[in-house]
Amino acid sequence: MPAAASSCSSSDGPPLRQSGPVVVVSPHLDDAVFSCGGLLQAHPGSVVITVYTGVPDASDISTDWDRRCGFSNASQAMEHRLAEERLALSLVGSRGKGLGFIDSQYGGGEDEDLPNLAERLLHALSSLAAERVAIPLGLCHGDHVRVSDAALKVREACPGISWFFYEDVPYRYRSGAVQERLAQLRARGIAATPARLETDFSGKAEAVSVYASQLRGLGGSPGDDESSERYWRVAASVRPLA
Repeated sequence: MPAAASSCSSSDGPPLRQSGPVVVVSPHLDDAVFSCGGLLQAHPGSVVITVYTGVPDASDISTDWDRRCGFSNASQAMEHRLAEERLALSLVGSRGKGLGFIDSQYGGGEDEDLPNLAERLLHALSSLAAERVAIPLGLCHGDHVRVSDAALKVREACPGISWFFYEDVPYRYRSGAVQERLAQLRARGIAATPARLETDFSGKAEAVSVYASQLRGLGGSPGDDESSERYWRVAASVRPLA
């Protein structure tokens, strides 16, 4: 990792606060509020770093998902989704920071982007002086897996940060998805233990409702219970399973 790692790798500073803002790393526009809206509302001033916020060069491309959400092309979809994101984050007392990567539905999200993604995440976290970071567990969707893996790379350079996984909504509701991912991580030497983080669900439903385009594509609520969130502390590395 580059020199910027030094600004977030010190482990001998002041103790980490149990209250105050957090940083949530989100693959797409909506993932943070769907998965962590209660966490964000309980910690005003938090920041959401969203990875896939870029518009592809062929901005007139039309995908099945965008059409299901009511959009005619990628440019229209991303402009509208960014507006939804700004409003939803304001409702949970947070602000957003986009990294501008192109998501897989537009031909982005390739595995070779992983080192660049990790580099950009490292610099973003360094600039925010993050103390507690929540990252996607990395369920089902390739973009989610890539963001989770990139964040775990950054974690190696930032031992002074408290790291947590959040269970990705709506994929956490797929049978066995969470257990399968936890087993994959443990086989790589990455342990996770259940964590109980402070949450406030009083305004989450309103914030979720702002993502009208994505809810249209999903056919309704992103999950069975909008007030349910689950977190895992990324524990010290363990010996990979043989």
